[in-house]
Amino acid sequence: MNDYHLFILVVSSSFAATFFGCTILIRKLKFLQRKKPAESRIFFGQDMAKAGPVHIPTVGGLAITLGFGFSLLLSLKLVDNRSCITLLAGLVTILLITIIGFLDDIFIVRRIWRIIVPGIAALPLIVVDTGTATVHIFNRIVNLGNFYTYLLIPLGVIACANLINILAGFNGLEAGSGAIACAAVFTASIILVRLEPEKYSLSTPIMMLAMCGACLAFLLFNWYPAKIFPGNVGTYVIGAAIASAVIIGNMEKIGVIVLIPQIMEFLLKLRGRLK
Repeated sequence: MNDYHLFILVVSSSFAATFFGCTILIRKLKFLQRKKPAESRIFFGQDMAKAGPVHIPTVGGLAITLGFGFSLLLSLKLVDNRSCITLLAGLVTILLITIIGFLDDIFIVRRIWRIIVPGIAALPLIVVDTGTATVHIFNRIVNLGNFYTYLLIPLGVIACANLINILAGFNGLEAGSGAIACAAVFTASIILVRLEPEKYSLSTPIMMLAMCGACLAFLLFNWYPAKIFPGNVGTYVIGAAIASAVIIGNMEKIGVIVLIPQIMEFLLKLRGRLK
């Protein structure tokens, strides 16, 4: 199987699995709402973009994880050992951030814990030694060593997860901006893989294409008028996927560029003291 067939398999399987997951999730949660309205309240939120008290499911990010994970698992047998290890590390990171985001959605969590706890999801990336600790500073090569591995990688996951969560609130905004960011990183990673195949692997383009397909499928249900929200679980998953992909692919600068809208939103909120 050549790369083009692999990419088609990744994006189509991710799209299909997310579409199926959203359909089932919406139907099951609405059924639960009718049967047990009090117990189901934690899975629903008011849509401020609609007139009147309209409540819709808020844990749609679980479907995004389903599509992303299913797509990555299908691709594992079709890549080399190096890509397989990093893809598994990225997948475990996404599963950990899914658990963290889901708990954040159903329980009242203090803001400080929302900022710190997502760093736990970076452990798989640390364990398999992803990324490179060497950077170019003023035409000099500097090796950051353990500072990069044990501090910058968790900070990268924390920052990306929370940045996607900051620029949210409108129907389709999180999934739409996430799809655009993932498509941009995918395009840049393909160019780098073609230029230096010995330095860059297929892990980053596969991860970004899988997340892009999942976001596009979710967007069908999240576009106005939204039938489901991604919730914190969804925004964390999209952000952590971008962070994992750029760390694995040594493309941190590109990651910063594609998240400029979210960074600007953070600076604006910071000016307002996060209120």
